[in-house]
Amino acid sequence: MNRRIKEKYLKVFVPLGLGLIFILLIWIGYKLIFNHKLSFLEKVDKSVYAEINYDAIYGIHLNFKGSINLSSDYHDVELVLANGNDEVVLPVKITQKDDEINFVTSNFINKGINLEYLPIGTYYLLIKASVLDNGKDITRYFSVSNKTDYDDLVYYTLSKDGKNNRIDIEWNTYDECPTLRFTVKEEKLPDDVYDVTIDPGHGGIDVGAIGSLDGIEYHESNLNLKVSLALKKILEERGYKVAITRTEDENIEIYDSGGSAVLANETKSKFNFAIHHNSFDYQTDELNGLEVYVASDIEFDFANLLIENILSETGTQISPKEIYQTAPGIYQRYFSEDDILEDEVQPSNKTTSMIYYYNIRELGGISTHSTNDGRYKDINGYPANPYNKANVTTEPYLLELGYVNNENNLRNIIGNEDKYALGIANALKKYLETEY
Repeated sequence: MNRRIKEKYLKVFVPLGLGLIFILLIWIGYKLIFNHKLSFLEKVDKSVYAEINYDAIYGIHLNFKGSINLSSDYHDVELVLANGNDEVVLPVKITQKDDEINFVTSNFINKGINLEYLPIGTYYLLIKASVLDNGKDITRYFSVSNKTDYDDLVYYTLSKDGKNNRIDIEWNTYDECPTLRFTVKEEKLPDDVYDVTIDPGHGGIDVGAIGSLDGIEYHESNLNLKVSLALKKILEERGYKVAITRTEDENIEIYDSGGSAVLANETKSKFNFAIHHNSFDYQTDELNGLEVYVASDIEFDFANLLIENILSETGTQISPKEIYQTAPGIYQRYFSEDDILEDEVQPSNKTTSMIYYYNIRELGGISTHSTNDGRYKDINGYPANPYNKANVTTEPYLLELGYVNNENNLRNIIGNEDKYALGIANALKKYLETEY
């Protein structure tokens, strides 16, 4: 073989060989590091697994329910996210009867594991418990298995300082051990993912409530839109990515793409504000002021902040209305027996423990007991709620900002739309500050 041919082969095969060696070294290094990171899982007791039978993300919180069978000798049971070096102890309520331990992260759907708080890294959900062994307390870990109807979950954190994290929550198997892995990494929001959604109620031919002041007629749909656009502007100035169901006076189909019951979950938003103004069917000066309608099974911290900040910015007052009132200014309207009997499809799938208003009930999926499974399409044209059985949903609030046919309320509303919007935005800011 002459020198030129040798040089030609050397130029081809030497770089190729070096490249293969480099790739092999990277692979070996990756395996060593990866196995080192997972080596702590080898210490997990594989004789028994906890069973997760419920998981749902509602707003910024993740909730689990599950159980594990351990002898009554076990104590100090905790739910942790572990990566071999660090542990994040999770909120959990434990009940123990004989050998069965039941756990739930929260009895409130808007509490539990705050996903905004998780640091970047890879973690595994484990049960941690202590047991007496030969006179000494030792700690043991147990993994979890999936007994829900759902697979992997994806969550994007709210925009903060121009940054977001993506959290992949994945069911896996390591060394024949079922695991639930949390991978938290910084990642820009995809184009179709938003932080907050706003729904200006009514629109187009549906003007909503009508009020009159100094000979001028005011439509609720327009008032809702003014507040909503002002809120969108404030939130975007504060760095949030905001979607809105409408930006002009137009009809919006509730269950179509972009509709009032769909947009929030379509965009993976964390909070949805349905903006409305109220009215009464008879003349009275007694009905007035702010009413915040909320889902069932929630903790009222955020609702109270909404009331406090809207009142502070606008000088309005909370409504004195007692029907459906759960706490001052906070309302939960459930289906009545008559409502259920009047349902267009019988037997109805509604119960008296479900929220009446669709813009709360239908936005929370399984967390808020969504009912529209498509049964109304042939009756009134409503297609099924595509997120009827979703376990990753927004946290919705219906805000009735005042009564448009109460003259004093209307005078306070007209021209003060920015103040109402600022009250809502400030409530969100304070809530997230307390949650962090």
